[in-house]
Amino acid sequence: MAKQGGVAGRTRTAGDSAARGLALLTLGCLPLACTTTPSFEGPLAARNQHPAQLVVGRLRPRSSAAVPLGAVTVDGSAAYTSLFLGGQAGLDTFRMDGEYLRASVAARAGLGSGFDLEIEVPVAHATGGFLDDFVIGWHEFFGFPDQGRDRAPRDRFEVLATRDGESVFEVDEGGLHVLDVPVVLGYEIVPPAEGRLGLHVRGGVELPVGDADAGYGSGSPDWMLGLSTELRMGPVAWNAHVDHTFTDGSAKARRAGAPLQDVTSGGIGMEWAVAPEWTWLAQVEYDRSTLRSLSLDRTSDDQWLLWLGSRFRLSDRVGLEIGLGEDLSQYIAPDFTGWFAIQYRFGPSSGSDR
Repeated sequence: MAKQGGVAGRTRTAGDSAARGLALLTLGCLPLACTTTPSFEGPLAARNQHPAQLVVGRLRPRSSAAVPLGAVTVDGSAAYTSLFLGGQAGLDTFRMDGEYLRASVAARAGLGSGFDLEIEVPVAHATGGFLDDFVIGWHEFFGFPDQGRDRAPRDRFEVLATRDGESVFEVDEGGLHVLDVPVVLGYEIVPPAEGRLGLHVRGGVELPVGDADAGYGSGSPDWMLGLSTELRMGPVAWNAHVDHTFTDGSAKARRAGAPLQDVTSGGIGMEWAVAPEWTWLAQVEYDRSTLRSLSLDRTSDDQWLLWLGSRFRLSDRVGLEIGLGEDLSQYIAPDFTGWFAIQYRFGPSSGSDR
C-alpha cells in the first residue's frame, strides 16, 4: 500500500477534486438555464459505499417535502463501487480492495398530516471485479487521487480490518446477501416552497437482518435521527441534511476490542433545473468513520465524497437517475461509485395534504 499522506495533503487533494467536479457541473449547466417552473425531487439518495459504513444505519438523503396522503413512491437503485483502501499500524490493519454492489427497493408512503413512512430492502454482492484499469485511467484524466492503485495487482478481493491481529470486520466474497433493513418515519415541519426554507425531521431503526459475521450487517438494531432542509430559488434548489446513528456494532468487533462506533453524517447539495423534466445534481457528503476504534489515521479520519448526477422525469409517474461518486478524502473513502435509480409514483404525485 502507498505511504499515508499528511492531513494537509489530503485536504488539498479533496479541495482540488471538489473544485474540478463542481466546475464540470457548472460548465455543463450554464448554457441551459431553465425558464419554466421546475420539478424538484431532492438530492440523490446515494450512500457512502465503504463496506464498514454500510453495516451501520444511515438515513438516505431526501427532499424535505413529505409524500402526500394516499401516495406511494417506489424506487429501485443500484450503486457499484470500486475500492482500494488500506493501512497498517502495528498489528492493526485495514485492507479494502475489491468491488461492491449494493442494490435496493425502497417504498415511501404518505400517512397524512405531514407524516410519511419509508422502508428499504437492500442486498449486496462483493467481488474482485473488473474496474481497476478503468478507474486508474479515470483518476489520471481528472487528476483525482489514485492512492497507489496503479502499482497494485488488478481485480483482487480483500476486505478486512483487524485489531491486534484479531478480525474486527471482514466481508465474504461472492453470493447475494441481504443487508440490514431500515424503517424510517418522517415529518414535514415546514413544506418547501419558492423562497421558503423547508424543514423535515426523521427517526428510524435499522433492523439487524443481515449476516454480521459475513460483513453484511451490524448484528444489532441501529437507531437513527436526522433533519433535512431545502430552499428553492428559481431554477435551483439548495438542500442540506444532518443525521446521527446510534449503534452497538457487531459482536465480532466488540470481542476484538474495537467496537463499531456511532456515525454522524450529513451533506449539502444543489439541484439545478435545466429543463422542466430534467435536473442536474451536485452534492458533497460527509460520514464519520465507524472503524475509528482502530489505531490508524485511515480508519479514524472523516470521509468526504462528491456526487454528480442527473435526474429525468420520463412521465408524471416515472423518474430516472444516473450519477457518479468520487472520494474527496484520500485512502479513506471509496474511490469511485456509479449510481442508477428508477422511481414510480402511485396515487397523488404532488401537493400537500395539510
